[in-house]
Amino acid sequence: AHLVGQENECSWTGVTCDAAGDVIKIDLQNSRLTGEIPSEIQYFAPTLEHVDFSENNIVGLIPDGLYSLRKLINLYLHNTTLTGTLSPKVSNWAELNNLYLGNNELIGEVPKEITMLRKLRFLILHANKFNGNIPSSFNEMKSLFYLDLSYNDLTGGLPESLSGCTKLRHAYLDHNKLSGPIPSSYGRLGGDWIIDLTMDSNQLTGGLPSKWGDKKKLLTLKVQNNNLRWEIPKDICKQWVLDGNGELVELGADCNICHCDFCQGRCYS
Repeated sequence: AHLVGQENECSWTGVTCDAAGDVIKIDLQNSRLTGEIPSEIQYFAPTLEHVDFSENNIVGLIPDGLYSLRKLINLYLHNTTLTGTLSPKVSNWAELNNLYLGNNELIGEVPKEITMLRKLRFLILHANKFNGNIPSSFNEMKSLFYLDLSYNDLTGGLPESLSGCTKLRHAYLDHNKLSGPIPSSYGRLGGDWIIDLTMDSNQLTGGLPSKWGDKKKLLTLKVQNNNLRWEIPKDICKQWVLDGNGELVELGADCNICHCDFCQGRCYS
């Protein structure tokens, strides 16, 4: 399949144009595409808002032409075979709401410029080969709702700045090489409205913050397979759904730190 070389773009499969005949959307999800993303996509930069090449056999690097799409709102490139790094030029995507790059073979550090995307709500980078530290300026991302950095090779500590994302509801940081303590500010993550938080299978030390807050919406908390030594706070025990005080349905913790009544038979030895 080809994205360029035809005369009338609005007649292409998966292409949507506006009333003026300008391309605003390319949706070719699961369309058996092969090869690389053509750099010629930059020709649609003045108007293109939506790109979906996910679930195809696309290979190669993210082309410079893609970074020139300053009007992009949605970019879906997950479940392909992209390689190379994620460029600091991501800062060009200032209008972006959704960035899905999961299940690829991207390497290198997550560029700090990604935290300049103030309108970003969904940031999905799981199951790649990203390494280095997590960017430290997440507090600038006031719209961030869903963050998935799991299954990479990230190192260093958990960013304190993540607690500044008051709209954050889902955070997946598991299966990396993160180390050090869990910041005390994580006790107020998402402004007390966090729903899912997974930090399991890292190298974290210490324990969960003692003042965990009143997280009525917390469904999933996973911290097993770390080097934690402090007992799970009683505030978390009180969130168990069957006790009628919260909505917690899954607590993943090692048995040596989980002394909640419901931990028996559910903890990790």
